[in-house]
Amino acid sequence: MDIKIIKELSQKYSQDDLIRFADELENTEKTSCPECQNNSDINEVMSNFLQACEIKKLIDNGVSLNEAIREFTKRVRTVLS
Repeated sequence: MDIKIIKELSQKYSQDDLIRFADELENTEKTSCPECQNNSDINEVMSNFLQACEIKKLIDNGVSLNEAIREFTKRVRTVLS
């Protein structure tokens, strides 16, 4: 989980954009997202898109960026423990 890139993606792109990037990556194993083109690990890139989309959903529902990240990472930690 690269919080820096996830934060950047969730600030810069809409949920639709992030889903489109994920679909594009799944279908072609490439992405047109400039922030992710230098990363050769497609699994990490896909994970970043999907996590940024979850954070963007929270933001779109009125949660601040920092609180959305905090809430999302708390959910992830709960699942992992």
